[in-house]
Order: sequence, then C-alpha cells, then structure tokens
Amino acid sequence: MILLILSSLVLVVPAQKPTSSPAHRVLPGWFPNACTLVICAPPERDSKDGKQELPRIQELWGPPAPPSKPGSKGDDNLPELESLKTEMKNLQIQLDILKATITKTQKAILAPNGVIVAEKIFKTDGSRGDFDAAQAHCVHMGGTLAVPRNAAENSALQQIVTWHNARAVLGISDRATEGKFEDLNGQVIEYSNWAPGEPNDVGNEDCAEMHPDGKWHDRGCALEWLVICEF
Repeated sequence: MILLILSSLVLVVPAQKPTSSPAHRVLPGWFPNACTLVICAPPERDSKDGKQELPRIQELWGPPAPPSKPGSKGDDNLPELESLKTEMKNLQIQLDILKATITKTQKAILAPNGVIVAEKIFKTDGSRGDFDAAQAHCVHMGGTLAVPRNAAENSALQQIVTWHNARAVLGISDRATEGKFEDLNGQVIEYSNWAPGEPNDVGNEDCAEMHPDGKWHDRGCALEWLVICEF
C-alpha cells in the first residue's frame, strides 16, 4: 500500500489572453482556466531535534492484529489433523489384529505338517526319499530341502519331526570335502546341533539327519527319510 501525502498540488494550464470583454474579467493573482487540487495531510509533529516529521504508518492505521494462537478459531486445519491422527491409530490397531489372526490361521493350517519361524516356513507333505530325491521334491514344490540356520529354526523343524515320529534328512552334506559340511549352495554351515560323538563318518556317512530330539547325525545319503522343505 502506498501512502501519498501531498501538502498541496497545483495544476496550472496555460493562460489564455484576456479579452476586452467585461464578462471575462480576471481577478488579480488568479490564472484563467486553472484548477487547484489540495490534499490535506495529517498534522506534522516535532522530532527530538526540533525538525518536523510525518507520522508513521502504524500511527495512521493503528497497531497490527495479534497472530492467531494454535487451536484458535483461525487455525482451520487443526481439527482435520487431529481427526487424521485418530483414524491412523484405529487403522494400526486393526492391522495388528489382522496380523495376529493371520498368524493363528497359518499355524492351524500348517500343523502338524508345517511351522512358521521368522520369515521362513518348514513344511512336509509326508513324502520320503533319499538325499537327492528329497532335494528334487522340494525344488518341484517351489522350495528347497530344509536347513536350520539357528536354534529357533532347529526347534521349529524338530516339531515336525516329533509330530511324525520320524527322522528327517537335512539339506547339508560333506560329499564335496570330507568333514566339511556345506549347504546346497556350497556354503559351509555356521550353525550345527550335532549329537555327542557326531559326525563320526562311520561307513562313509556324508549326509545329515535330524532325530526327534532335535540332534543331528551323519548317515549314508542313500537312506530314505521324511522330506521337509523350507519356503
């Protein structure tokens, strides 16, 4: 906003030559055909040094309006934001309930043929076979032969072995290098749960089986075991 303060403005147009007619008599000090515009400014005030100065804009228009406080009538977005937060909390609660329901459902469907541990699923369809047949069967099912990588996975796999009261073949062997048990990708296993005295390689035992107690034993790879796959 631009405030123009003018003490006086006089617009003068060129004067015309006076005529001799009495009807066009010009008063002394006046110009014919002239217009005068005067805009009055607010009264001046004296400053500290005695000089006159014009009033500030704030004094002319008054003090500025105070800013609105959060939650005041001017904060139109606050109710909508609080409503959104509440809706998000409710959705999170529903999601947690859904996850718990899915987990219970999965456990009910899998038992006694499968177990979920972390992001891995161990499952059997009751098939039996030797080491190579077991691996081929799991690949056909879209998985791979079970290899427990830690105590939790070993315990989960043990549950299936116990349910079926059988011994299961594991996806590890030392056929490539004697005494060096590797998984199906040729990586040396970092976790093991061998029974006391195992592996003992009696009669060239290159494969591993799990007993119902969760302990491992090395055995010949041509035996038939319960096949458990992991997904």
